Amino acid sequence: MRLFGSRKKEEPREEKTLERVLPTLSVDRSFNVQDVERARSRLRISGTEKEILSETLTRLYEASTDGRLTPTERDQLVSKYQRHLSSVTSTFEHSERLLSLHELEETRAELVNMFQDKFKELNVKIDDVRKRVNVKPGQVMAVKLPPLTPPTEEKPQESKPPTTEKTAPPTTTPTTPAAPRRTKADDTLDKLRKDLQKELEKLEQIEMEA
Repeated sequence: MRLFGSRKKEEPREEKTLERVLPTLSVDRSFNVQDVERARSRLRISGTEKEILSETLTRLYEASTDGRLTPTERDQLVSKYQRHLSSVTSTFEHSERLLSLHELEETRAELVNMFQDKFKELNVKIDDVRKRVNVKPGQVMAVKLPPLTPPTEEKPQESKPPTTEKTAPPTTTPTTPAAPRRTKADDTLDKLRKDLQKELEKLEQIEMEA
């Protein structure tokens, strides 16, 4: 009787042990909703300004070729608009990097949530099968998570403002509004989603075979 009673008292401990198997993964975010909207707005505005300024520089060289501007007048205007273009390009690239970071953080949070949900489902399945076959959980294996320290990055080289060419017009042609270009972050997100989908399909197949 004592032995039977002691086993009853140990059962809640097993349940608590199962609850502690899943570590709590916390993720941080660098931006709030307002920050993201501001970055998107700056990206749209600076992208439009880039197109306008590129078109303006092309027209200045065309005006010089047609004789409507002297080379000196052309160079003065080109220097002015190139400085503005350099500043706008810097704003555009900075906003693009901020949005890429936001997308990566959102994907990370999505992956963590999906992993935790799937882990809980598997724990319930395992617990149910153990009860059916009358098997007690054995030794708990500790799973070490990788450190959350960011990898070292090389310092980006400072971008130099474009130099003014006085001898020949630029080779650029008038630009038209282009579709948003894909970034490395977009490719990384697609790869993460595909890898996650494959893992989830494997887990579902294991559940069906269990």
